[in-house]
Amino acid sequence: MFLIRWLCRIHDALSDAGYIVGTTGLFALVVIYCYEVLTRYFLGLASDWANDTFANVLCVTIFAIVPHATRRGLHISVSLLADTVSRLRRPLGVVTAVVGFAACLFVAWMSLETNIRQVVLEIVTEQNRPMPKIYMSGFITFGFFLSALYFARSLFTHEAVTPRSWVAPQRVQVPSVG
Repeated sequence: MFLIRWLCRIHDALSDAGYIVGTTGLFALVVIYCYEVLTRYFLGLASDWANDTFANVLCVTIFAIVPHATRRGLHISVSLLADTVSRLRRPLGVVTAVVGFAACLFVAWMSLETNIRQVVLEIVTEQNRPMPKIYMSGFITFGFFLSALYFARSLFTHEAVTPRSWVAPQRVQVPSVG
């Protein structure tokens, strides 16, 4: 059980790191947007990098924070049936966790294949200042793979697999299937 607890804590630490990257990215998006508005409309200078950088940082920001949102159960759910028929809550929770795990793992696998192809073929972005696509698309794999693991962990009630957060400990209330 020690190994499982240790792996789960590494998983939680990676999600916390993604949370920090995501919140830092959100701050960077605000700064880039304000800079672009200020220079374009008040100084009459258009930058050739701001729009490209904004798109790249947006991709990183979204997928870096997805595991944290999944850990907290902030993904979209339609709970009408589970709320009206309480005896269906656990079976529906299990089905949701299994389907969520399978879907996220499948997307992570597809994304990983694309990441490998991008590295091997040295694929870069089609922007004013090209850069390797793996810098952004790697976060897609990160986000979906770690989210898949949270769906799998929600199937178990043992304390060793209970998600923890060090960046937002008071707010983590993970909905469990059990």
